[in-house]
Amino acid sequence: MSPTPKVSDSVPQNATLNQAPLSTAPQTLTQTGPQRVLCCSGSLEGGGSERQLWQLATGLDAARFSAEIFVLYRQGLFLSQVPSRIPVHDFWSAHGSQHFPWPGQIRRRQIRHLKRVILERNIALVYDRTFHMTLLTAAACRSLAKPRVSVIVSPPSRDFVRSPERFRWLKKRLLAAAYRDPLCWPVAVSSSVADDAARFYGVPRNRFETIPSPIDIAAVERGSEEKIDECEQLAQQTASLKIVVVGRLSSEKGQSLAIEAITRIKSARPSLSICLTIVGDGPDRQSLEQLVQRLSLENCVHFTGRVVNPYPWIRASDLLCIPSYYEGLPNVALEALCLGTPLLATECSGALAELLGNNQRGVLTPVQNADALASAILDRIDAPQVWRARATDGQAWVRAHHGLQPWLQRMQQLFEQRINHGKLA
Repeated sequence: MSPTPKVSDSVPQNATLNQAPLSTAPQTLTQTGPQRVLCCSGSLEGGGSERQLWQLATGLDAARFSAEIFVLYRQGLFLSQVPSRIPVHDFWSAHGSQHFPWPGQIRRRQIRHLKRVILERNIALVYDRTFHMTLLTAAACRSLAKPRVSVIVSPPSRDFVRSPERFRWLKKRLLAAAYRDPLCWPVAVSSSVADDAARFYGVPRNRFETIPSPIDIAAVERGSEEKIDECEQLAQQTASLKIVVVGRLSSEKGQSLAIEAITRIKSARPSLSICLTIVGDGPDRQSLEQLVQRLSLENCVHFTGRVVNPYPWIRASDLLCIPSYYEGLPNVALEALCLGTPLLATECSGALAELLGNNQRGVLTPVQNADALASAILDRIDAPQVWRARATDGQAWVRAHHGLQPWLQRMQQLFEQRINHGKLA
C-alpha cells in the first residue's frame, strides 16, 4: 500500500531505465468522438488513490470518454493491469538521464512535460488525486485554460502538515489558488475532509464537491476467495482472536499502537491466544519488528510483507484494526465491511466516523491510546454477537453507498459538467 511518489527535486534511482517515449503523436491530435480525460498520479503503485485512479481510467464509458494516464514514475502494481487501449505517459522515461541542479527545475520540467501531453493528445479534462499532483496539474491547466477535477483524499491539516515538504508555505498558497481556480472542481472523499480543506486553505466550503470513495465489491469478493497458503494457515489457527492490520508500514498508520495493545491484552489475560497479522511493507518495518522482539511477541505478531491481494487475510480474520493517527476515508475500511469483517479503528478520520455511524457499523477509540484499543479488542472477544451485528450493518451500508458503478456514473456526470463549463468559459 505505497503512497503516491511526491514531486521530487532529485532524480529517482530507476530514472535511467529504458522506457517508452512520452508520446507517439508528433502533432496535436484533432478531437473526434469521445472526450479525452487525462488521469494523473505519481505512479501506479498499490495504494488506495492509485487503485481508484486505475478503476476510473478503466471504467469510464468508452462511448463518452477516452481515458489516458499521466504518471511521474512508470512503475507500480496497476501498471500491468492498464489495458493497451489506454496510453500511459510518464515524465522520467523522457528525462531520466538529465541533471537538474537548481531547486524547482524538476517541477518546471514536469509542468512543461504535462502541458505537452495535454496539447498533443487534445485532452479535454484533467483529473488528479493527492495534493502532490494537484501542484503540477493546476499550473499546467491554468496556462492552457483546461478544466480540472482535483480529489482531496485526506484532511490537509494533518496530511499536508505532516508531509516532509520543502517550501511548504509556498505550496500551501499554490494549493489554495488551485482549489479557488474557476476551471477547477475540487472533490473531497467525505464531508469532514471537505470541511478541513476549506478551513485549511481558506477556500469557500461550497467550492468542494463530496463524492465518497468506491470499491469494486465483486472484485473484492473474488479476491477474498483466492487460496494463499500463508493465509490458509491463519484461517486454520485456533486463536481466541485473529486481528489484521493492512496498510503501509509508516508512522502515521500506527501499527506500533496495535502491537502495544497486544502487550496490554497479554498482561490482562495471559491465557488468551491472540494473533496479530500485519499486512504491508514500508519504511517502519524494521523498527516494528524490533518492537515485537523487544516485547517478546514473536509468537503472536506476524508480518506478511507486501501483498498484491490482502482480501484473503481480511476475510480470514475476526477483526480488522485501523490504528492510524490520521486518515481520509481508508479503502481498507470499506473492504473489510464489504467482506463482513468487524472493524475497529482510532478516531483518526471524520470520514471514518461518518462511515461507522456513531459506532453502529464499527467501533472507534481515541487516537494513540493503546489502553482503549486493547479494551475494544477484549470487547470483541466478550461480545461477539454485538460486533457481528455491526459488521452486518456495515456490509449492507457499503453495498448500498460505495459501489463502483454509481461512483463511475457520478464522476462521469461531473466530467461532462466541467468540460461543458470549460467550453463556455
